[in-house]
Amino acid sequence: MKKILSLTIAVLLLLTMCVAGVAEEEGYLIAYVPTTMNNAFWLALMGPIEEEVEARGDTLVTVDAQSDQATMNNMIGDLIVQGIDVLLVAPQDSTAVETALVACADAGIPVINFDTPVTNTELVKSIIASDNYNAGVVVGKDMMEKLPEGSKVAVMHSPAGGACIDRANGFYDTVGEYFEIVVELDGKGDTGVTMPLAEDVLQSTPDLAAFFCVNDPSAIGAVNALAAYPDMSVLVYGVDGNPDAKALIEAGRMEGTAAQSPETIGRETIAAAYELLAGNEIEPNIVVDTFLITADNVAEYGTEGWQ
Repeated sequence: MKKILSLTIAVLLLLTMCVAGVAEEEGYLIAYVPTTMNNAFWLALMGPIEEEVEARGDTLVTVDAQSDQATMNNMIGDLIVQGIDVLLVAPQDSTAVETALVACADAGIPVINFDTPVTNTELVKSIIASDNYNAGVVVGKDMMEKLPEGSKVAVMHSPAGGACIDRANGFYDTVGEYFEIVVELDGKGDTGVTMPLAEDVLQSTPDLAAFFCVNDPSAIGAVNALAAYPDMSVLVYGVDGNPDAKALIEAGRMEGTAAQSPETIGRETIAAAYELLAGNEIEPNIVVDTFLITADNVAEYGTEGWQ
């Protein structure tokens, strides 16, 4: 009987060790959920996250909500069922994402919010984002230096996103009554959506002086629209520091971009996630600097990649 008992205990111990070994091999399951994957910014931001997760032997899973918050919420629900250990998310709609955040809280899944701050900050462990307000400030200052008072300006907004709201607020607060804002339109941060909107503005406002676009894809849409109006001299500003936008600045087709560093945001985001998974306290807000890139300094940052 003693021999049988000893053998049983040995088998149980071996099974326990095997199960523990499998769990250890599986590691953490980390979800990366940006607004869309159809934007070079989100791919650049994912780079350091992917590298760190692979280096640790963990698993990174991504989904593409294609700039639709309802789709993103459903996808996050699926990720919860898959058993993710932490969610890294940049919402399309800072308020409408709350349904998914509550579901994560109910499932005990911590959330790191990057780039686009959520409205209900109590539902996330940390917000890691560029100084988006300052992005609007630096654009506004440069535009006022280059254009006379009363110049007509169109704003290509994406008001569902908190980051874009901050950028627009920084711009508006800086320029005050200096410019005549002829229109504010929702380009949804998308080149294809913004381009026809910009074309309509150019047709209706032949003396337009500038576009302020809340991201570079929108700015590229405005630049593309201007191609049909070679006699018009309109300054186009964006936000991101996208390599394509920097190439347009170098070519003289775009005036400037308030640059972010997606790679820095990515590194800070995954570092915070692992600190959290290790049971450590993390900073609730991590701010990454923004600055203006124009023809004067674009060579310093290059056009082949992000800064």
